[in-house]
Amino acid sequence: MTTTDQTTDPPTIYQLDNDTAYIQLNRPDRLNAVTADLYDGIQRDLERAADEGARVVVLEGKGRAFCVGADMQNHGEQERSAKERREYVWNAQETCREIQTHSAPIIAKVNGYAIGAGAELAMSADFVLMANDAELRFPELSIGTYVGGGVTYTLAQRVGAARAKELVLSAATVTGEDAAEEGIVTRATGESELDDAVAELADNLAGNAPIPMQFAKEQFGRVGTATRDDMLTAEAEALLACMATDDWEEGIDAFAEDREPTFVGE
Repeated sequence: MTTTDQTTDPPTIYQLDNDTAYIQLNRPDRLNAVTADLYDGIQRDLERAADEGARVVVLEGKGRAFCVGADMQNHGEQERSAKERREYVWNAQETCREIQTHSAPIIAKVNGYAIGAGAELAMSADFVLMANDAELRFPELSIGTYVGGGVTYTLAQRVGAARAKELVLSAATVTGEDAAEEGIVTRATGESELDDAVAELADNLAGNAPIPMQFAKEQFGRVGTATRDDMLTAEAEALLACMATDDWEEGIDAFAEDREPTFVGE
């Protein structure tokens, strides 16, 4: 991983609260605009969340915005070589890949703005909860650059290819309220209610058995690329693997005893 942002504050802040890991983008003075260091921080924190057995990850921005995309000031202050440009681009792609393929479900909490690379980070999450008046936009084509982070498929999976193409080619701004109505994001709430909505979803997810949760996330990630037979086989193998776990027995016992199960991930 490449680092270029020389700041005294860490680019991300990590906190584990019970079974939920919080990764906070920590450049509020720049509305959490992305840099190589910020991408590095996200990757390190995702790895830490996996190592610590977090069952849910919340990705959020500190201050007035989730993330406004590339730090244009940072881009303008340094001249990158072709090698450095390639490293930066692939660092961004790898960060989004790791969000998409992380073992735990990831919730993006979007307040203020999710623009460009910020929107790509949000679209990489499994769930996106957004403030009603927050704004989502892909402005890349309007300023002579290009989208990344897999948005050509993550967005299309959410709203279909035609609408995804329109959003990217037109660089249109969508509010959280409209984005939720279209299915671009999972849900929109008033900004004052966003923390509670995220916490409620995180608690619900954390209560599920983590092993089948990981199987489900992996297999939904293959939609559109795997064949029907591949998916049927993957489901059967996952089910058989779950049947061999202690959590499977706990689920059966809890149902029979009319109580909430306590899953341990084994």
